[in-house]
Amino acid sequence: MGKDSTAQNLDLENWMRDLPAQLKDIPLIYLAIPGSHDSMTYGITRSSGLAPDAEPILHRLYPLFRGTIIRWTITQAIDTQQQLLIGIRYFDLRLATKKDASNFFFTHGLYAEEITKALQQIKDFIDSHPGEVVILDLQHFYGFTAEDHQKLMRYLLNLFRTKLVPRQIDLQAITLNSLSRLRQQVVVVYRYQSVNAISEFWQSQLLPSPWPQQDRTTGLINFLHNITRRPGIGFVHQAVLTPTPQFIVLRWISNLREKCAVPVKNVVLPRLAELSPGPPLVKSPTQFAPVNVVIADFVDLDDAIFPRTIIELNLKLLRNTDLVYHNYG
Repeated sequence: MGKDSTAQNLDLENWMRDLPAQLKDIPLIYLAIPGSHDSMTYGITRSSGLAPDAEPILHRLYPLFRGTIIRWTITQAIDTQQQLLIGIRYFDLRLATKKDASNFFFTHGLYAEEITKALQQIKDFIDSHPGEVVILDLQHFYGFTAEDHQKLMRYLLNLFRTKLVPRQIDLQAITLNSLSRLRQQVVVVYRYQSVNAISEFWQSQLLPSPWPQQDRTTGLINFLHNITRRPGIGFVHQAVLTPTPQFIVLRWISNLREKCAVPVKNVVLPRLAELSPGPPLVKSPTQFAPVNVVIADFVDLDDAIFPRTIIELNLKLLRNTDLVYHNYG
């Protein structure tokens, strides 16, 4: 397929709705889905205070080097609604409590926005886009008590109600067509043990998301190459570089966008474009594991080349007739 013509003609806002009919019967866990890493950091500003997940050294450095630390903390430039409009369907959420506040906040070392505006934008989007499905991955909780978890779970249950996709024994039975029939559009992965009591949320083990912890593209590619996937569950490929303190010191006047996100776009994304979605099969040493969710920083770079590239991978499934016509029911 002509890469430029296909990618440019994508209607990113409605890409799930517009997938070829055969792909809507393929399990959601075997489709390629673009996501954003630390999705809510666009809300960090110069007035943001240190959050509970801040490294201890930041308490000394932040008052002195506020601008530099912010430049290396923000991983996304556009807000939730804009991310949805360019095809992002997975959100990586880290939450924290704040002293003397009853609400919850997004965080990445520094406090970002209070959570209700972004989650309401997601609710409004799915209501107006019935063909789209969104995954919310609540990755980390800082300063949370058991009561805070109960309050947050109640909020999510009340906000999304019947739109939630309950976990089930056979995730392979969950397809875009099956979800459309049930009018379910939101997968909530809640990475905390109390989730076991709530059938509407997915447990951590249903969507593994290993952290590469690499600051060089060669190390990241090697990490992604060595991933193995288990059948029957989803997976998150983290196409992100993580700057160490030494890495930042040597690039003090730059920022995460230029020194981490741009190299991933230029060097790692072309390698990801060689991959395919689909079920994990016996992997040869030269193969990458098939992709499901793939996340990156600054997903808006170069006219949204990242989500375009990941979405386009789904068309490779059309060549695999065994998969397209396999009955997962």
